[in-house]
Amino acid sequence: MGILVEKDEERSKLGNRISADLRERAEKTAQRDDHDFVEDSEYLKHMQKTNRFSWFWFLLIVLAAISLVIIFVIH
Repeated sequence: MGILVEKDEERSKLGNRISADLRERAEKTAQRDDHDFVEDSEYLKHMQKTNRFSWFWFLLIVLAAISLVIIFVIH
């Protein structure tokens, strides 16, 4: 929705009501306590972070890096 106003005109009553309504909605939205974070989702509720096998992923990344270095040095 848009309102066209010429430069020399002041804000209309409708424009004032719209801006007041938008300000009120913004204040209500800012006051909400419920944040929608990924950590709060039901999907992640019973999952655990990687802890026992994190060394394995580190080893795979190091081996991949060494393989890339060997491929580019030999070729």
